[in-house]
Amino acid sequence: MRKRIRGSVVLAMVLIGFPTACASTRERTDEATRSDVLTRAEIMSTEGARNLHDVVQRLRPRWLITRAEDRSFSMETGIVVYQDQAMLGDVDTLRQLGPSSAYELRYLDGATATSTLPGIGSGRHIAGAIIIVTRPDR
Repeated sequence: MRKRIRGSVVLAMVLIGFPTACASTRERTDEATRSDVLTRAEIMSTEGARNLHDVVQRLRPRWLITRAEDRSFSMETGIVVYQDQAMLGDVDTLRQLGPSSAYELRYLDGATATSTLPGIGSGRHIAGAIIIVTRPDR
């Protein structure tokens, strides 16, 4: 009887601990392949990339596309580029910056960009934003 209880306890511990182990593995995998972030390692591993536009074009091309459902009939619609908290311009701005200028690149959808980034006026409809992070968060 004692052996059966001990076996049940071990089985319960394994079953309880197993989802936690799977979740942490899944979180690490999701973090490594997140579609809204390009890490420094990914940026620097893009062979032959002359600028950040080349990097994004190769690794996250959807960041450069304004989808039909993102467009506004009454306002200009576009994807903006920020460096840290300063607006630089549209996606063509990425052509002026070398890969080594970015620590990380992040993508925000239009709603998140409009509600969180400074300087987005009401005269423009934002489909998304690419944020160039120049140094790690402290």
